[in-house]
Amino acid sequence: MHMRLLGTCLAAFAAALALSAPAGAATYARGLDVSHWNGSIDWIQVAGAGYTFMFAKATEGTTFSDVTYPINRAGTQGLGLRVGAYHFARPAGTDEASIAASAIAQADHFADFAQPAAGDLPPALDLETRGGLSPDNLVRWTQAWLDEVAARTGVHALIYASPNFWKTSLADTTAFAGNGNPLWIAHWTTNAAPLVPASNWGGLGWTFWQWTKCTQAAGFANCSDGDRANGPTPAPFAIKPYPAGAPAPNTPPTIVGTAKAGALLAGVPGTWNGGKPVAFTYQWQRCDAAGAGCATILGATLETYAATTADVGHALALTVTAASPAGTATASSPPTIAVAAAGSSGSTRPAVLTPPLLSGTLQVGQTLTANVGTWSGSPTAFAYLWRRCDTGGAACVAITGATASSYVLTPGDIGFTLSLVVTATGKGGSQSASAPTTAAIAAAPVPAAVVGSLAAQPGLAGAVVTDDGRATVTWQPGAVPAGTTVALAAGDTALAIPGTGVSLTLAPAQQTPLPWPVDLAYAAAPPGQVVGFSTDGKVWLPVSTLTSPALPDGIGTGAYTDGTTLHVLTRQAGQLALFRPGRWGDPRRISPHAPVVRRLTPLTATRQRDGTVLLVTRLSTSSQSHLYASVQTARPLILKRGSRLAVPLGSGSTRTAQALVLSAGGFPLRLRLAGHGLVRGALVRIRVTAIDPWGRQGAFTVSFRAP
Repeated sequence: MHMRLLGTCLAAFAAALALSAPAGAATYARGLDVSHWNGSIDWIQVAGAGYTFMFAKATEGTTFSDVTYPINRAGTQGLGLRVGAYHFARPAGTDEASIAASAIAQADHFADFAQPAAGDLPPALDLETRGGLSPDNLVRWTQAWLDEVAARTGVHALIYASPNFWKTSLADTTAFAGNGNPLWIAHWTTNAAPLVPASNWGGLGWTFWQWTKCTQAAGFANCSDGDRANGPTPAPFAIKPYPAGAPAPNTPPTIVGTAKAGALLAGVPGTWNGGKPVAFTYQWQRCDAAGAGCATILGATLETYAATTADVGHALALTVTAASPAGTATASSPPTIAVAAAGSSGSTRPAVLTPPLLSGTLQVGQTLTANVGTWSGSPTAFAYLWRRCDTGGAACVAITGATASSYVLTPGDIGFTLSLVVTATGKGGSQSASAPTTAAIAAAPVPAAVVGSLAAQPGLAGAVVTDDGRATVTWQPGAVPAGTTVALAAGDTALAIPGTGVSLTLAPAQQTPLPWPVDLAYAAAPPGQVVGFSTDGKVWLPVSTLTSPALPDGIGTGAYTDGTTLHVLTRQAGQLALFRPGRWGDPRRISPHAPVVRRLTPLTATRQRDGTVLLVTRLSTSSQSHLYASVQTARPLILKRGSRLAVPLGSGSTRTAQALVLSAGGFPLRLRLAGHGLVRGALVRIRVTAIDPWGRQGAFTVSFRAP
């Protein structure tokens, strides 16, 4: 792939013809890999000759960018060729920090220039030189490059290497196969299959095969490397669409290197959920010896940092900001130990030898305990971060306050899996490792309900039923503080459907909402009911309707139906009852506050031919109300015929008219007043009072001069 001599290609052309169709080749998609050494290429001829993919050199080291890369990308547009980019590795470094810094800098140079896109073939790392590194250090360098590309794109890059180079320079390691990095094997042979190192790449085999270094392809002035994909089309290997959204930290950044004045430290940005691709910016901070009170170090904004004499006695930390097209997010590393003076001894960063493990029963109320595993580098401290994930172990979110070596499973974990990230810190820096994600957390078994009341027990679920069996309340461990007595009693209330009232009490009373809701289930709720909740037995509020059996944060009470049973989830004690929809007392039609009566239209008062006075306006009430209109001054009678207070008043006369309105909103006020004794200019006041079903009232006074 690197700096092929044209003479060599021409000499090998005849042999390449013999390799163009080995046994089984019909099942392999045909491709090429190119660089600036190939010169100008006619990609229309290439596509017409049946080639379906190409890899193009993008970068080398930290400074070289192949000028033909964008030309080759543009030349393949619209021709049906899948495009992939590769980086020619120049491994370097003398210690762990400089090795990581070299790899990350080259990975960033590649990602910035190549910009692999969805639909492309995966980015590839071309390993042909060792840079003087031992096999162990070359493995470290390679892993750091792959990790940086994965952090920025979410893609497991390909590894290009020959069988011999892999065995001699990387000790035939199988680590990368296990990490999910596919193999692009460089084995020039007439055989039907290539040699595959690392135990057939961990049993996965090759993904791409450079089968020759010189094949004469249409569109090329000279011969080129020839490749095959392990299948009839390269499409299955293409980069999937990148996820959208802002980045979200998954595992924290870490610092590589020895905390010593004059020593190089390298930042590893960690892993990130959310949108891809991302780019990272860095800010180093100087802290006190315990890692607290951190402050920005001016100008220290690179991925690497050389500790200075000003840092001696201080711990260092690194803040990484990840930016995607949809936003940014920031995460910080654990602090180093205090920086030592130059010339003092140091240690390497901890590295996990056996991963952390979790033990315990995956059931609410039970305790999971972490075993940190085994580590090199003599770590002196461990930090813990428990995360709640989906059933596939993805989309993990840190659990607030869960930073101890053990964790008690809560009702909020039901149906989720748990992940634990352990960060080990020693004299050489910090490193993180994750325990295997658990299976989904199960609810604790609920015992048979007891009648009346029951004290909550640590680690156990509970259930209480009313003496008439109309409702049962259950709770999971942790929802109710241990020792609290939960009581459930039947008790009907006026206006509610008979046989549906229940009272839930907690003793001692809780001053704050329960951390997790209890579940009250009705044995036989009538259909179409409205659930009401009251804390004083006087004012009833409607209960929110839930779309799933989960009570969102910030909501105290909610109800849902599982198909047959009505469930009410609540974080507080109180009274519950069911109401008939649309009827007097329906909590949905009653204001949370006392009724407010307002005038909506101007008032008119006219003297009729028969001497009566007709008052016309329009008022509104904020709640379902019982309305009363009473004359306060001059005391004329209200003649019901021809009068309305929301509804026609009927016949006869009265000094106080009344009506029932079942919904909030505007209503007409049309009152015909007896004119006898009502002289012109007399002041008339009519008080309109609204009383809601809970007895709260509001009023508005209509005033006018008799016409």
